[in-house]
Amino acid sequence: MKLARDFDWLLLLMAVLLCVMGFMLIYSVFQVAGEDGAEHPSSVLFKKQLLWFCFGVIAMLAGFSIHFRYFEALAFISYALALLLLIAAALFNKGSQTQRWLILGPVQIQPSEFAKVALLFAWARVLTGHKGGSHRFHHLMVVILLFLAPFLLVLKGPDLGTAIILFVLMLAVLYWRGFKVLYIFYLMSPVITCVLIVYGEQVIDSAWPLGIYIVMLFIIAYAAYARRASLIESIALVAGNLAIGIAFPAVWDSLKQYQQNRIMNFLDPGSDKLGAGWQVIQSKIAIGSGGIAGKGYLEGTQKALEFIPAQHTDFIFSVLGEEIGFIGAAVMLLLFSVLIYRAIGIAVKAKSEFASTVCLGIAVYFFIHVFINISMTTGMAPVTGIPLPFLSYGGSSLVVSMFMTGVLLNCSVRWFEY
Repeated sequence: MKLARDFDWLLLLMAVLLCVMGFMLIYSVFQVAGEDGAEHPSSVLFKKQLLWFCFGVIAMLAGFSIHFRYFEALAFISYALALLLLIAAALFNKGSQTQRWLILGPVQIQPSEFAKVALLFAWARVLTGHKGGSHRFHHLMVVILLFLAPFLLVLKGPDLGTAIILFVLMLAVLYWRGFKVLYIFYLMSPVITCVLIVYGEQVIDSAWPLGIYIVMLFIIAYAAYARRASLIESIALVAGNLAIGIAFPAVWDSLKQYQQNRIMNFLDPGSDKLGAGWQVIQSKIAIGSGGIAGKGYLEGTQKALEFIPAQHTDFIFSVLGEEIGFIGAAVMLLLFSVLIYRAIGIAVKAKSEFASTVCLGIAVYFFIHVFINISMTTGMAPVTGIPLPFLSYGGSSLVVSMFMTGVLLNCSVRWFEY
């Protein structure tokens, strides 16, 4: 009786409705008739997505049924397994252009999706259960060390989008566990440095943005030291960014050409309309042509003419915008907003520090995926290959999203347990 009362039925309903919307959009993508009226041969992918949904239901039940204390106890083991999967993907695909997937017969899995869950468990295990508080410098170092190996393997994939997701999840977890904003800024500042280097060298051909930023870092470091921050921390802030500024050209050269093109197209929109910018331009045309109510379900012309690459995966939002319009996009955002709001509510209510941290991480997981995916399909962020949870085609993403939903439901009924 108590379980039925505490069970978050609204959160489950949001996840189910998003899955239904996803199936409708994927079905629409693959129902493109040929000249003879035959079904598009790629419709087999729609049937595969249905099969993955069944696995997702099993994953959701597992996330709900297994007590979160077991997730806490097995956190480092799950982290090690995720790391092994990432290494296996890199070794088995050695020499190929991409190392994102692990191919097991007819099944392809993306280890980086499972690494997101494993990292959340591992970080929560490290940062919780300490009487003196978790916001200590050595805990921060452990969190960063746990982050580095998956981050570098994913970046080598190459999968820049997932690498960014892992970084954002780490910042969110650290903030939730009470770390100083200054520490979090230390971690964010190198990213800003890299962006300013690329923008200055590749777009405006000037070092002024980076120079102004470095001066600001000196001011922040001095102010932090004046407010009793460690001298070592203040020096590390400036020295770390200077070191990254020196090393970044080599890192930039190590990126694949298409990754450089995507970043450049974001910083300098319209610089390559027939190349890196093609997807985004066609996506914006599709979304804009949908108007308020859309062209009608199954009636999308950009989709039918296949102007948008990866329209069933990373660019599924453009199909939604074209066929269901602003109303459909608003409904989708409302469903995600409610789901994220309920996840944060569970994180706030949970008595267990571990459960609270994991639930907050899951809320940020959904938020950042939605934010980046919609931003890239509308031209506000680089194309990074981030799927839209529950909606985009992809078994690994769907299974992980449903597992995370199961964990949230698990904590919703056990919120009072420590």
